[in-house]
Amino acid sequence: MKPFNVLPLPLFLLSSLLLAISSSADLSFLENTCRRVATASPAIGYDFCVRSLRSDKESLAAADLAALAVVAARIANAAAAGTESRIKCMIESELNPSKRDRLGVCDEVYSDAIDRIRDAVRSIEAGLYSDAVTFLSAALDASENCEDAFGEGAEDDGSAAAPPSPLEREDGEYERLAEIALAITAWLV
Repeated sequence: MKPFNVLPLPLFLLSSLLLAISSSADLSFLENTCRRVATASPAIGYDFCVRSLRSDKESLAAADLAALAVVAARIANAAAAGTESRIKCMIESELNPSKRDRLGVCDEVYSDAIDRIRDAVRSIEAGLYSDAVTFLSAALDASENCEDAFGEGAEDDGSAAAPPSPLEREDGEYERLAEIALAITAWLV
C-alpha cells in the first residue's frame, strides 16, 4: 500500500482560495465600474450595467478599463445586430409602405451603428481612445434615429399620427448598452 501524500491537498486548497480571491477582485472591478457608469448616467442603472457586462464571461477576465470597454462594445454590437435582424424580418412582412420605409430607416441606422462599433473596438484595441469615443457616439444615435423615424410625419393614409415604434424596447436596451460602452471608453481618454 502506498503512503498517503498530504501535499496535494494544501496546494489544492491554496489554489482554490487564490481563484476565489481573483474572481472576487474581478467582480469587484466590474461592480465598481458599473457604479461609476450608473453615477454618470443614472438612466442606465447599476443592476442593468452589472447584468449586461456579466452576460459576457470575458468581462470577469477584464483587467483594465480598455478590456472592459471592448467587452461592453461587443455586447452593444450584439444588441444592434439582433435589432437589425429583427428589423429585416419586419420589413419583409410589412405591407404598409410608410411603415416599411420607417423600418428601412431603422435598418440603415443600425447597420451603420454595427460598423461604427466595430471601428470603435479596433480603435480601443489600438489605443486610439478618442477615435473610439467618436465612433461610439455616432453608434449611439441609432436608437434615437430609429425612434424618430416613427415619431415624425403623418401616415400615407391621411391619419394625423405617425405609427408607434415597434422597436421601442429594443431601441431602449441598445441605447443603454451603447451608453455603457461609451462611458467606459470615455474614461480612457
